[in-house]
Amino acid sequence: MKDTILLFESRDLCYESNRYFMECIAEVLEEKGFFVEICDLSVRMEQKLEDILHKKERYLFAVDFNSLLPRIVLEDGTPYLDAFGVLFFNYLVDHPLYHHAGLKKKLSNYSVICIDVCHLNYLKRFYPHIEHAFYLPLGAVRAGMERSFDQKRLELLFLGTYEREDLLYEELKEYPKQKRREVSSLIEMMRADPELTQEDALLRYFSEQNEALNAEAFAKRLNEDYLADKYLRNWKRKEAVLAAAKAEVPFTVMGHGWEHVKGLEQKHVKICGGVGFAASVQIMADAKMLLNTTPGFHGGLHDRVYSAMMNHTLCFSEYGLFAGQRFTEGKEIVFYDGAGMEDLPEKISYMHNHPSEAKEITKRAFQKVLIKDTWESRVEELVAECRKTGSGI
Repeated sequence: MKDTILLFESRDLCYESNRYFMECIAEVLEEKGFFVEICDLSVRMEQKLEDILHKKERYLFAVDFNSLLPRIVLEDGTPYLDAFGVLFFNYLVDHPLYHHAGLKKKLSNYSVICIDVCHLNYLKRFYPHIEHAFYLPLGAVRAGMERSFDQKRLELLFLGTYEREDLLYEELKEYPKQKRREVSSLIEMMRADPELTQEDALLRYFSEQNEALNAEAFAKRLNEDYLADKYLRNWKRKEAVLAAAKAEVPFTVMGHGWEHVKGLEQKHVKICGGVGFAASVQIMADAKMLLNTTPGFHGGLHDRVYSAMMNHTLCFSEYGLFAGQRFTEGKEIVFYDGAGMEDLPEKISYMHNHPSEAKEITKRAFQKVLIKDTWESRVEELVAECRKTGSGI
């Protein structure tokens, strides 16, 4: 009898965020009356996967984040997910370009979830064999410990890892000359135009080079050029953090790698190492203001935005068309110019000096995300998508 939902953990994501998200999903599903089984594949993977096949008849559907399972094949060459035969949702929290090895596989009972509309459009265009894919952002997370805005102990917080651009360029030097030129061109184009996606940058590059590729070859090429996205992500984080530091507001920067950044050796800046995702949520809830960057997200928002709002923390985020349609400047969020960031220090200083105004923004933001951005709402949408497939749930 099919009565259980299976949640896989095939890999550890940054700061164990996937484990935290799985716990959120499991809690909501159990509250709705479903049986839930979590399968951690970090140990005894082969044995556990074999055991799952022996009891596959009990599962309604399965979920994994950035899953490795699409790549796994049995000894006879059968893809594991085909042998499993249960509706499987691969929840991608990155651009699909990072998951080409699994996405190119033609699998049955396979669905992909994207947290960005542009990611979804890319997937449908360059992986047309994936018949079922949909947009579903990550849910807002609420800290167990809650503080009123006035009681929060941190003034301004940034959460995220930093990888030095010079080391990424050293990695790029190992590429063939033509590939170095290609990746460097993508970086230049996307730095000049923050609204430009990497796939559109590559299409523009091909047009300039009078080169054309079919969908399969293009997806492979974008995957090979992943270093452009990685570079831009870290460059933008560094520029935003340095700009925010100019506000001379007490600033906590939390994540691996920031000790290498020149310009942060200031009395009002405190650099801390990385912490697990669960701990980061508690720390976010203790901050009055959060700095967010969204590189690689043109049709979606990082879950930091939703979670900051859920915890009455004022969110500063770079402006984008999607973000501007979802939230209103000065009403639920404070936007800054992601291209130059010249306005960021002034906006931070203003909110620091006008706490009552900042507090009102956090109240409105909380009410907005509470309506449809919780994990309860996300799980309801996931179950609805499952029902669309006729899986019998």
